Amino acid sequence: MTELVIRYAISNRIKLQAIIASVYLMIISIVIAVLQLMNSEYNILFFVGIVGVLIAVSLLLSSTISQPKPLVRMDNDEFELNFPMQRLATTLFWSEVSHIGIGLSYITLLVAEEELKVDLEILRYHDLKVLKAKLIEVAEAKTIPYNNV
Repeated sequence: MTELVIRYAISNRIKLQAIIASVYLMIISIVIAVLQLMNSEYNILFFVGIVGVLIAVSLLLSSTISQPKPLVRMDNDEFELNFPMQRLATTLFWSEVSHIGIGLSYITLLVAEEELKVDLEILRYHDLKVLKAKLIEVAEAKTIPYNNV
């Protein structure tokens, strides 16, 4: 089985555009600020240059580092869930799962005699269908009983 990763972050094209724009803004802002420093003038252009550098750094960080973690990551060995709105961040190993219940917009997993209910309303419809298909595929491959709830 191939690994399934569901991640709702900005696309690579938009990320590249944001990086190019932030680097351009940073270069222009640094040039403006340095030219004002060389002339020993601290007028409005100097402060515009400083603010431009801060905005460029903020744009660069928000488009690269501060992207969210994947919501779902599933492979043959483990099932990783990260739903911040449900305060659910857990990794389940398929060897510990004894039953899978598949509902319309939720799943229930029986792990060590404890039922874990995961609400999947945050997922897009296409991703929800793919996730359910992968769950059934894993359940059949690992001989884990499953049913519709």
